[in-house]
Amino acid sequence: MKHQIILLMAGILFGCNLFAQQEPLTREEKDEKNAARTARVNNKNDYATFRRQILALKQYEAERQKIPALRKESKMPVKVVAVIDSNDNDVDGEGKTLTGYIRQDVGDNTTNMYELTYDRAQKKIVSIKRTQEALDADREQQDEQQDTQGPAKKTLKKKSKDDDGDDEPAEKPVKGKHKDDDD
Repeated sequence: MKHQIILLMAGILFGCNLFAQQEPLTREEKDEKNAARTARVNNKNDYATFRRQILALKQYEAERQKIPALRKESKMPVKVVAVIDSNDNDVDGEGKTLTGYIRQDVGDNTTNMYELTYDRAQKKIVSIKRTQEALDADREQQDEQQDTQGPAKKTLKKKSKDDDGDDEPAEKPVKGKHKDDDD
């Protein structure tokens, strides 16, 4: 029991000694620390603002309206989500733009439908582009729909009243003798 108390007291004294040796921050260090904290808070606010703007887009709503049809067609869970690319190439998050996507998840298959660019200075989305992935997926879906509908039907052109019969076929060949065969 005696030894435990002595070890406890030695640990407390050693901890107090370490705490007391910490030097106070200079004014410049405090300013740098506050600037870094402010930058982190601003980044967080930009991400939240960008995400809210993505969720308010008509393109996002249009993709969400496709969910029931995709769910019925694929029989897999379908989600449409707003994704923000947080891998900034700029140091300290001082980039002027953010990149985000409207992403469609059908089972394990993920497709970026739209690529969005957010300008941090203007605090708004400045560009919305349909991705090549989405265009390819739409083409495939249209091809599948055409295949399920069957071959395309030929449309017949109706003759108009003022048509002089120019479209009538030439004389039908007669079986047997031809006029030139008289020789």
